[in-house]
Amino acid sequence: MNIKLLILPTILSFLSSCEIDSRDYFPFSNGAKWLYSIKINSSYTGKEYEKRLMITNINTERKNNIIQVSKLHSDGSYYTYEVNKKKNQIIRSSVILAFGEGMVEPVKKIIYPDSQFNQKQWVIKEQLFLLKGFQPPLLNVKPRSQFEMSYKVNKQLNNLKLNGKTYKFCLMIEGNGNTTFIGDTRSGPIDVEIVNYEWICDGVGVVKQKRVEKTNASAFGNMTLEKHLLSFEN
Repeated sequence: MNIKLLILPTILSFLSSCEIDSRDYFPFSNGAKWLYSIKINSSYTGKEYEKRLMITNINTERKNNIIQVSKLHSDGSYYTYEVNKKKNQIIRSSVILAFGEGMVEPVKKIIYPDSQFNQKQWVIKEQLFLLKGFQPPLLNVKPRSQFEMSYKVNKQLNNLKLNGKTYKFCLMIEGNGNTTFIGDTRSGPIDVEIVNYEWICDGVGVVKQKRVEKTNASAFGNMTLEKHLLSFEN
């Protein structure tokens, strides 16, 4: 048998694996910018609030196998991440929020335990941040319960069309969680179901997100956030 015919499949397999391993779902180059449209909808009011959010990589430093990336949000918030190239992990290391509502989930936590997503399922700590009360005595109450969110890679997409643009080598990630909070001591704990979908693409990162926090409590209703990438500069 021709030796070349035996070697060729091995070479093709090696090249294919290298191509997968080279995916970059968390661009960290200095000066990279993402502009998002964010829409927040309340089932209680039936109204939708829309805003724009710009995220900019303002500083990138490399220390051995760790790349530290600082991201400035246009609302004034400041996030720092660590890209561990040896372990293929993305870690959020610090947060400075521009608003005074605070954070109850761990500030330092692993966002993606495997940045190449060979690990298809993982669990991270999160908190409620969409729900709020619309009826007295719970008017404007914002529960911030902490819970475990179970994520999994739901789909692999070679092409994803969004806002007239086509993105390549994308993943659709699905997260599910449940928690409770006390809105009124007279009525007991309120159950909340959380669903989060993210579409991330090679060389860009998050291009789309949909998060829903659902409850049957009439004073709160359901809250939905939809985020779409409008432009990306790198």
